[in-house]
Amino acid sequence: MSSSIFYGTFRLCRPAITVLVNRSSNVASAALWKRLATATPNTNRFFSSNDLSDILARELEEENETGSSMPEDLAELKETISEYWTIVDDGESGTVKLFRKEGPEKVAVVFHCQDTLDEELDDSEEESSPEVRFTLTVTKAGKTMVLNCVSVDASAVVESVVTTNEDIELIHDTGKVDEKLYQGPQFDELAEDLQDAFTEYVKEECGITSDVAAFISMFADFKEQQEYVRWLNQVKLIL
Repeated sequence: MSSSIFYGTFRLCRPAITVLVNRSSNVASAALWKRLATATPNTNRFFSSNDLSDILARELEEENETGSSMPEDLAELKETISEYWTIVDDGESGTVKLFRKEGPEKVAVVFHCQDTLDEELDDSEEESSPEVRFTLTVTKAGKTMVLNCVSVDASAVVESVVTTNEDIELIHDTGKVDEKLYQGPQFDELAEDLQDAFTEYVKEECGITSDVAAFISMFADFKEQQEYVRWLNQVKLIL
């Protein structure tokens, strides 16, 4: 087909094409307006800072009604382990530190109240203290062994063991060693008797008894609640 014939044909068909395009656009627009008209209206309200302040006040009132004092069983447990451990809770962060008072090595425990493991409970199960990760350090002659553990059912479960010459205070502040260092072997792939020996060492030599392990879980739960109330108050002051 020559170009003159093609363009002539196009000029003849152009009105029909224009009508078709306009008709399609009108159909699409009608369908769009129909969807908008039948759509469920958005019932979400807009909240102001006054609304937020009122809700925060409500939450604080509910927390005050439930009480913020330490549970009696936790208070007794704290008194028991305080005979052997110095408990440091500065009240300004979510981190808690324990320092063993006696022994040939310097032994310390560091945990954060939010460093918990998610636990799915059945409807028939009662809520218990959370499983909490904690860092156990044993320092002797300038060298430190760092054991990453979890408090589970009033016992310490070792997850990894690392050795380092790093500043012990830095480890206590960060809860971990330099990532460039060798992070130790895969603990659950070690010989079973070696795993058991580490577990026994943590309990007998480091003093992480069932009371200490239980305290870590229970105090982390209590501390998290305290920090939540403090957070509510801090946010309310800013508004």
